[in-house]
Amino acid sequence: MTVLVVVLQISFNVQTAKHVQSTAEGWAVLIGYSGTNFAELGIYITLFFLTPLMEELIYRGLLQHAFFKHSRFCLDLLLPSILFALPHSSSLPSLLDIFVFATSGIIFASLTRYTKSIYPSYAVHVINNIFATLPFLLTFLHRVFG
Repeated sequence: MTVLVVVLQISFNVQTAKHVQSTAEGWAVLIGYSGTNFAELGIYITLFFLTPLMEELIYRGLLQHAFFKHSRFCLDLLLPSILFALPHSSSLPSLLDIFVFATSGIIFASLTRYTKSIYPSYAVHVINNIFATLPFLLTFLHRVFG
């Protein structure tokens, strides 16, 4: 079951990555394809709440807790964080891309380890996604509410 969930998440990320070169350009493309404000709102809800939930359940809940719970050498922080970084990078990731997203993963993993819960890392992940797409969100809100 765990393997199936991970494969589905990776498959989703790979399919999305085929249409997305970078986070900013990708969301602009996806938003451009949405013909209505309702569709665009769905993208934001997914980006802000559903995607971080899925990622936290997989990378912190399953990988960190289930597989690396009693690991040595901080494998519970490092391996899930590197795996978290890979689908977030563009099709030809640089070391900087991997480093930036792996660092975010280590922060999320550290929160999970320290609090023994994925809720704090989920909250920080949501806040991070909101700030990362703030220009798009503000443009959307301005367009909707004038």
